[in-house]
Amino acid sequence: MAADEGLTKSHKKNFMKAIYNKLLMLCCLSLTLWSCDKDEDRIIMQEGVAPILSSTQSNLVLLEADKAKDAVTFNWPKAEFGYNAAVSYTLQFDKAGGDFTAPVKVEVENAQFRTVKVGELNDIANSLEMEGEKAGEMQVRVMASVGAAAAPVYSDPISITVTPYLAEPPYATLYLVGAATEGDWDNNKATPMFRSADDAFLFTYTGYLKSADFKVLGQLGKWGPAWGMGTVNTDKSVNIRFRPTEGDADVPNFSGLIPAAGYYTITLDIRKNSLTVAPYDATGKPSYTVMGVLGEFNGWDATPNNDQLMTTTSVNPHIWRTTVTIPAKADANAKSELKIRVNNSWGTNWGAKEGNQEKLYGQGQAGGPNFKITPGKYLLVFNDLTLDYVFIPQN
Repeated sequence: MAADEGLTKSHKKNFMKAIYNKLLMLCCLSLTLWSCDKDEDRIIMQEGVAPILSSTQSNLVLLEADKAKDAVTFNWPKAEFGYNAAVSYTLQFDKAGGDFTAPVKVEVENAQFRTVKVGELNDIANSLEMEGEKAGEMQVRVMASVGAAAAPVYSDPISITVTPYLAEPPYATLYLVGAATEGDWDNNKATPMFRSADDAFLFTYTGYLKSADFKVLGQLGKWGPAWGMGTVNTDKSVNIRFRPTEGDADVPNFSGLIPAAGYYTITLDIRKNSLTVAPYDATGKPSYTVMGVLGEFNGWDATPNNDQLMTTTSVNPHIWRTTVTIPAKADANAKSELKIRVNNSWGTNWGAKEGNQEKLYGQGQAGGPNFKITPGKYLLVFNDLTLDYVFIPQN
């Protein structure tokens, strides 16, 4: 009897131990399934909910004297994607009635507001081809993106009325920088472009380039303003992206546009937000060994070989440059006249086109009228392939 009772106690003990073990396994399994369920919850992403955009101003009259002042601030709450996402934002601007297929973009990164300066907003208005000194409407929206993880979302556009102040952009010239250029990525050695006398928003460069990337800068030695690569159109033109200041998000390099080293023409239209690259045939073009500047500032040719000589490089032998200092005259409003010529001789010389003598940029004319330049210090750059020239004021 005692043996049977001991056996029964042993069976009960083993039975309870088995139940305990099974309960423990069931708990562990439940925890594992719960943990997996939570992991799965973390990777489920909802369709994004667009933020609502607002602005501190709705009607702005822009003045050049105020270009460094704040014009308007755009604000928006955080866009929701169903989890704690790292959201980046881009403000997009388009003309009234536009569909934002080719907007002017200002990258904001992860901030939820952006203050736009008067000068920046005026540049945007010019890019949208808004008429100067006349009130017009532009649309603004904000794009929220978490990258490839989900489709971006867009706020409803808001309208603001803007009266731009400029009939032309505030750049004496623009500059090419990058591995495709002679100065590589040194923004202090960026290559000047040439501004059109007929369209002040059009900048070109014709010369030797390497098969590599580049960007366009608005100021020598600074990374903003800058223009970079957007989408490529069917006609191979490129929609440009704009970086107003060095404090704004960077823009992509222009890439894949120069298939092989050689001569090309780059054309940038900052009003139409477009850039093109086309091969240039320099075959048979004249090559000069001596190029100089002669004028009132150095006494014309009162003495032989009096020209201030220009320099070029072996990489770009058709682009000449020199720094010219033009002294002031007794009449503070008087201009100083000069010309560009070859071999210290008048046999081959260039001046301005009729009506453009006082402009600091344009296309030269063989034997044309003298340039008439305001006294000051300038970097003069001349392209003997296209006859483009620019006088860049120096501080």
